[in-house]
Parts: sequence; C-alpha cells; structure tokens
Amino acid sequence: MHQQEVRLKAASLVGGAAVSLALMVLGLWAWQHAAEVVGDGGAARPYVAKWAVRSAGIAAAAAAQAVLLIAVVGRVYRRHGALDDVLRLLTLLVFAVALVSAVALGLAGR
Repeated sequence: MHQQEVRLKAASLVGGAAVSLALMVLGLWAWQHAAEVVGDGGAARPYVAKWAVRSAGIAAAAAAQAVLLIAVVGRVYRRHGALDDVLRLLTLLVFAVALVSAVALGLAGR
C-alpha cells in the first residue's frame, strides 16, 4: 500500500470516529436537555416540542452509528456481506424515521 493511501485511510478512520463521537454526544445531550431547549423557545405545546428535540437526538445517535458503520468499520474490515448491508440499511432507516418524526413533532409543537 502506498504511503499516501495509508495516511488517507488513517485520516478517514480518525475523522469518522471523531464525527461519530460528536454526533453521539450531541444526541445524548439533546435527549437529556430537551426540556431546557423547549423552555427557551416558547412553544405552544411544550410536551410535543420536547419529543421533537428528543427525536432529533435519536436521529443524531443513529447518524453516529451510520458513520461508524460506514466510515470506520467498513474501512477496517474490507469484506462486505449481507449482514453488513442490512445493518447499514437499518441504521439509515432509523435515522430517516427519527428525522421525519423530529420535523413533524416540531411543526406540531409550534
């Protein structure tokens, strides 16, 4: 393997892990501090708005898992089987559903 390819692979692994970690921390923070985030916005239905923030936190955590599966694990283990494809698809599906739920609940909480 060429030296530049090794550096690019290492940068991809470290960058993917850092992005995954940041997204997971953001998701956990959003879940824990949903009431404070909603309290500052003056929503008409704060309970629904709180679940919108929590759904956004779930979307961030699912995005972290997707980045980890695709950018880190996918680079370390070159083999791709059916299970890998199913895990990636399910992770992206959870992200999409949580994101749509966050938007819908956010609009309903206004």
